[in-house]
Amino acid sequence: MHETLKIKIDFADERQRPAEIFQAMSSYIEAYQAIGQVMARSLGDREEFALRLEKVEAGSVASVLRAVPGLVKDWIETAIFESSIKLAEDLSEIESTSTEEEVDHLASKLETELAKSETGQMIDPKIDRKAFAHALSKLSEANKRLLLEESASATFIENDKVTKINTHWRFNANPKDMFLGSTESKSCTDKLYVRAPINIGKGAWSMLSASTNSRFNARIVDVAWLDEYQGGLIPAIGPKDVMEAELVLEIYTPPPGKGKAFISSAKILRVIQVHRDVGLKHEITPLL
Repeated sequence: MHETLKIKIDFADERQRPAEIFQAMSSYIEAYQAIGQVMARSLGDREEFALRLEKVEAGSVASVLRAVPGLVKDWIETAIFESSIKLAEDLSEIESTSTEEEVDHLASKLETELAKSETGQMIDPKIDRKAFAHALSKLSEANKRLLLEESASATFIENDKVTKINTHWRFNANPKDMFLGSTESKSCTDKLYVRAPINIGKGAWSMLSASTNSRFNARIVDVAWLDEYQGGLIPAIGPKDVMEAELVLEIYTPPPGKGKAFISSAKILRVIQVHRDVGLKHEITPLL
């Protein structure tokens, strides 16, 4: 089954410079294709992701799009379309994106969404942050072509869910100047507060480090422990419980003067123990 995406623009009555509406539609299609390509790469598919126009609907300006058949696997195509809608929802909650850490946060949420794809095995999506920044810049350019009173939406037709595109959101950075720093891996054992567990599926958990006070999302790749927890064999983790675990962190350090270091990805390799109702009092130590 090939998924269908509809992008719709509701334009102002008696709009001047009508060509800008079609330019905006073209820009939205290019942006969603670029975002789809980034996601396909993150899932390990080396083929090109491309959209094709199925039809144009009258009334407003609406383009009905499908992926070009045969370029990416069907499950990847579904994951891309569903995650694209989730990205639109995430952008509806913010006004702008300007920093590497903000791009990383959006990418991390997208990785969590992609990891939910049902493939019968654990997948570990890794979004290319720089390529993602370029794709977000394209989406921002599309938004700029619309007037304040105009609106746009994205619909995943298979579930008939309409998601408004936040046309006021802007990408306020030059992607060419982003993610020029260095990344290092760090293995450690830490005690973690679980801010948001994932009770179904393989998505990332939201964590707070008891030693560094760093907040980050982490995939649990300790499959045996995860299966037991999600199967109800391990009691639910509460707000005063602390997970002791072995994990590996990817720490991104920007060039000098370009911001502070942050955790760009994390994996929990082994859950050692869940300490119940301990409410740790801890001293904060530096991240690096």
